[in-house]
Amino acid sequence: MYVEHVGVYARDSAALAAWYARILGLKEIRRVERGDRPPVVFLGGERGTVVEILPTDAEPAERDLSSPGFTHLGVVVDDLDAQRERLSGLGVEVWGVRSTSNGWKIGYFRDPEGNTLELVQR
Repeated sequence: MYVEHVGVYARDSAALAAWYARILGLKEIRRVERGDRPPVVFLGGERGTVVEILPTDAEPAERDLSSPGFTHLGVVVDDLDAQRERLSGLGVEVWGVRSTSNGWKIGYFRDPEGNTLELVQR
């Protein structure tokens, strides 16, 4: 058994998928279109991780990192400071950067739909 993908509902699935491709370098591996509904887009990472972006009309719920349930998507990087600078150049603010008790460096940012992503340098 293994985790194959994570699903993210979005008010604009096509725009969010394009953002994940541009910001995280994920590649579109499948797009499912049904009639006049927005697409479901599957994006693949270099190590097999898949992010499924699905459309929704629901209003977003307020969440923070201590909310019960899924709170963030972790993204491993080799150099957090370099990625922070790159993301800043793309208009993405990285916040909460700190070193952890086990020597990792982490920081957070949000996608256009308000979902939290975590940068992790191990």
